[in-house]
This record gives sequence, structure tokens and C-alpha cells, in this order.
Amino acid sequence: MMRKTDPYGRDIPSAIPRPDVVSPGEIVPGYNPPGIPPWLKPIPINTRNTQEVLRGYLNANEPKIARWLYSTWNAEREAIKYQELRNAIRDHEMPLEWLLQWQQDYSRFVVEVLDPEWRKAIQSAGTKMGENIEAYAGRPFGFTPTGRRIEEWIQTWSGELAVALFDSQYRAMRAILRYYTVDNPVSPDELGRILRPVIGLTPKQAEAVRRFRENLIAEGLPLKAVEHQVLNYAGYLHRFRALRIARTELSFSYNYGQLEAIRQAQEQGYFRGKVVKTWMTAEDERTCDFCGPLDGQTIGLEETFPGLTKKLPNVLAPPAHPLCRCTVGYQVLERR
Repeated sequence: MMRKTDPYGRDIPSAIPRPDVVSPGEIVPGYNPPGIPPWLKPIPINTRNTQEVLRGYLNANEPKIARWLYSTWNAEREAIKYQELRNAIRDHEMPLEWLLQWQQDYSRFVVEVLDPEWRKAIQSAGTKMGENIEAYAGRPFGFTPTGRRIEEWIQTWSGELAVALFDSQYRAMRAILRYYTVDNPVSPDELGRILRPVIGLTPKQAEAVRRFRENLIAEGLPLKAVEHQVLNYAGYLHRFRALRIARTELSFSYNYGQLEAIRQAQEQGYFRGKVVKTWMTAEDERTCDFCGPLDGQTIGLEETFPGLTKKLPNVLAPPAHPLCRCTVGYQVLERR
């Protein structure tokens, strides 16, 4: 039985050295697809204004996703009952009711919120890229926002994401619960005040909130002041995480929509030569140390760039990491 190809390209090794494993100060060597004769020249299909369009799309559509996450995390906090807190202290484990609710919430988030937003981003990016394809080829091009590749892309990522979001929340809450029921036991009321602010945070963020609380208590602050500052800090982390999820997921789908438009045009004979793609950063002070060296790197259409995380060791198109704002420029290699 043949192994199914990963629609993200994570199973295709990148020919470009990872920027975070080269020696400090060393420039990542340039890479170009092998076998390209010198008499070919790159003709751009899209330009750097693609980066501005991407940023505009992200800014316009991130708030809706973030608001849904805020409201869901708030509802999960309000749903915690006193008897469940007592059971958690008795069992040193989270009640099944919480776990089932979180699984359901993240499944709904993926199906009801992200799935349509992914498809809208793919449609928007593909249509916009279609305008560039028409300008290049001199004839109409119609982008099709459906098909096997798009469905495989969405199905693969939706299943992984729902599990990853639940698992992150489970691990974060379990660590805090164990600390306050085994290492430093507290009353049900106090446990509720401690747990509610960290619902929706990652394990690292939840641990940061726990340490922040402990430090404030060690300083001798009144309990009311401690709770106020903890809520403010946790609220900041919730806003950051919601933005991180919204921006990353929209970036995934928008960049994939551009790639799919190029693939469709290539299959329909719109290009007169080999198509290559070039990494493009936002070219501002917020460009990270990982993506900066990738700027301008050119590879073949179905080759991959290096990704930053274990979950994304290689990528067919940005993002290379959460909150990445990069995109890709496409070119056709033609005779000079």
C-alpha cells in the first residue's frame, strides 16, 4: 500500500539549509533548482504587492476567529461547577465533563469557524492570483476553489488541529491541577479561582501564570490585588494566543490558495516554462531571524522550504512557524 502524500509537504525534505542551524553570523547559502540552463530568465507572475494583500487579508479576518476563541474560553470558565472542583481535588484529575466539553468545543471551532474561513481565504487568494495569471498569459483564467488537493489539505489539517488544541489545553490544565491538588492543596473555591484564568492557555503560558501568582503572593500582596493582576496577565496571554491561532491558520490557507491557483494554471497550460517560487518576508523590523535568511530563496514549485517547528519541518509555502507573515512569489523561467 502506497503512503499518502502529505498535502503540506512536510514529508518532502527541503534543499535549503535551516537558518537556525547554521553558525551564528553565517549567511544561508542561496539555492536554485538544479538543471536550469543559463539562457532562461525568471518572469514574475506576482510581485511583492502580494505581501501587502496578505497582510490586509489577515488584518481584516483575524478578529472574527479571535472573538470566537475568547467567547469559547469564557464559556468554559463559567461552566466549571463547584462539585466538579471537589471531585478534581479528590481524584487529583480533571473531571470527564471538562474533557468532553473541550473536545466538543475545539471540534466545533474547526468545523464551524475555521473550515469556512480556510475556504474563504483559499478562494480569495486563488482569485487574486488568477488576476496575475491572466495578466501573464493574456487570457482568462478561472480558479476552482474545490478539488482533491484542497479537500485533502483541509481534512488533514482540521483533524490534526482539533486534537492539538485539545491536547495543549489538557496538558496545561492538568499540570496546574496537579500542582494545586498534590503539591500545594487548596480549597475548591480557591482552585476555581486559580484554574479559570488559565483555561485556553498553552502549558507554557499556564505555567507562567502560576509562577506570576506565586510571586505576587510571596510579595505579600492582598488576595484581591493578586487576583486582579493575575486576570490581567492571563487576559493578555489569551489575546496573544487567539491572535496567534487566527493569523497562523489564515496564513496557511491564503498561501495554499495561491499555490493551488498556480498548480491549476500549470495543469491547464498557462505557463510557457518551468514555474519556481521565491520566499518573501514582510521586510520590516518584525521579520524574525529564521525567516529573514529565507527571503529571496528560490526553489521548484513542488519543492519545500525549511520549517521552524517539529510539526512543520518542511513547508510547500509559508507559514514556517506560528505568527509567520511571509508569503511566496511565483516566476516562470523562459528563454532570454
